[in-house]
Amino acid sequence: MKRMKGAGKIDEFAFVLIAGLIIIVIMLLMWGVPTETQIPTVSPSSQALTIKKGGSDSFFLDINVTSDLVTLKAKGIISEWIKFSNNDFGSAGLSKVKVTVNVPYGTEERDYYGTIEIESAEGGKATVSLIVTVIREVEGGPIETSRSHSIGDFTVTYASGSEVIKSKADMEINKDNKGSMSVTIEKDMSLVTDGFITIDVYYTNNEGNLIVKFNNHIVFDQKVLPGRLKIPIDKELLSDYNVIEISTSVSGWKFWTDSIYRIDKIDFGIDFFGNLEKKETFTVSRDEIINFKEGMVEFYLERVEGDGYLTVKINDHKVYEGKTTGRVTSKFEYVDVGLVAGENTISFSTETGTTYNIEKAKVNIIFKEY
Repeated sequence: MKRMKGAGKIDEFAFVLIAGLIIIVIMLLMWGVPTETQIPTVSPSSQALTIKKGGSDSFFLDINVTSDLVTLKAKGIISEWIKFSNNDFGSAGLSKVKVTVNVPYGTEERDYYGTIEIESAEGGKATVSLIVTVIREVEGGPIETSRSHSIGDFTVTYASGSEVIKSKADMEINKDNKGSMSVTIEKDMSLVTDGFITIDVYYTNNEGNLIVKFNNHIVFDQKVLPGRLKIPIDKELLSDYNVIEISTSVSGWKFWTDSIYRIDKIDFGIDFFGNLEKKETFTVSRDEIINFKEGMVEFYLERVEGDGYLTVKINDHKVYEGKTTGRVTSKFEYVDVGLVAGENTISFSTETGTTYNIEKAKVNIIFKEY
């Protein structure tokens, strides 16, 4: 058989195209996006230190990651002050790295900001924010100093009830016209138990089924009469961002007819129940216990919804209970809260039907330094 002119060039082009695809696949396998275990999770995510001029302080980072190489880098104006007990190491789980901050003599007394970046060789990355407050050096005798553990901004709530999140009115559904709406759930998903769609149908010619899809899953497919229809949505189908699609089916053997549904209103809502509290660990050194002067919990209550009290506990011992807004400072003695050298816990919780938005929360340990 006579070979067609130009077939050789086509074969060469196909060979080059296939080879290129193979190279791309190999590169994706070798340098693809990191897996979940290759992305570092770090505790604490932020740290605040108070250090005198020429002094130093340290804390530990718990780094959980699986990687051939983990690298820590100090960033910002205080990067030269920071040293790590271990760096550029392989990890198959939890690693503990001591971070030491040395403040040079002659440093101006003020707050200094920086970050610590933790990177895996596979492309995972985490960042720890760091605040260093430099105070003056006092000659002769002990000085009073403090160390802060930053908890940050968060919300605590004890919620129970139902809430309509979004509504849409005046919709006609037929074979040529579908309806849709998107819904964002901003409430914490751990509190959401399920969802629901309510449809008020005021007219139908009863020729076809009303079909409702939620996140591309058919949740309803039946004929309905005028009236209110409520469709339950399982929690497994819910996400932060959701899409509802409404259509109608072809009216059986009467292919020449149209199926019509006129809808007065569509509501999407959620049911929720649960207690979302904030609980975190913080570390206290042996020297801070021995030379302890006082402790303080500080935070700012930005907004309160409901009538319940906010409760703050250290090691399950109550240090604050109240309902207010604005700046809150509550002092405690280490004996009263069972403060120990090592890890301690602090928790924020509230009562049913109440939500607190809390900002800039921290624990201050004030002690004498010799």
